[in-house]
Amino acid sequence: MTKMTSYLAAREFLRPFLKFFFRYKVENKENIPKAPYIACANHVALRDACCVACCLPGPMRFMAKSDLKKNRLVGAVLKFVKVIFVSRSQADLGSIRQCVETVKDGINLGIFPQGTRVREKAQPEQAQEGIAMICSLTKVPVLPVALIYKSLRPRLFSRCRVVIGKPIYPEEYKEAGDRAAQSRYIFGKVCELVDNG
Repeated sequence: MTKMTSYLAAREFLRPFLKFFFRYKVENKENIPKAPYIACANHVALRDACCVACCLPGPMRFMAKSDLKKNRLVGAVLKFVKVIFVSRSQADLGSIRQCVETVKDGINLGIFPQGTRVREKAQPEQAQEGIAMICSLTKVPVLPVALIYKSLRPRLFSRCRVVIGKPIYPEEYKEAGDRAAQSRYIFGKVCELVDNG
């Protein structure tokens, strides 16, 4: 837990600013399970990880594409808050191992199954197949989180509703079929929250 001190300090420092500029509001907090778990959310805007971090308790490590390290400032900030960088051009076993170790340490994991920002309606087919692998290897609940904006191109001060669904347990999503089908099932629960929002 002490490894995540920098994340917790950064979140507490930034929370009032994020609340003012990004105007997020969390719904259904009662659905949050005991740590550790994997928060699985749709990705619309750059602010999404910040909103998820501020709405969910405890420490959390997010997965992010390794391309973000090319910007020295952004890369330094993301390293400070212990982001797990993943290469999308190849099977990144190192990042998968970090995800498993993170959960074993009792730290929550944050994933955006679409892999990047998507400026269109969230659909189960947009989920990357590797999501189910990470979820099944960690064997912890998956928490669907929907980020709902009035527009798919939100601006500064645009309100964001962070809607939390009921946890999905391994025995549930494994019934969906192979890893690709499991990934679609998991992200499908997020899409349902978005559609019903």
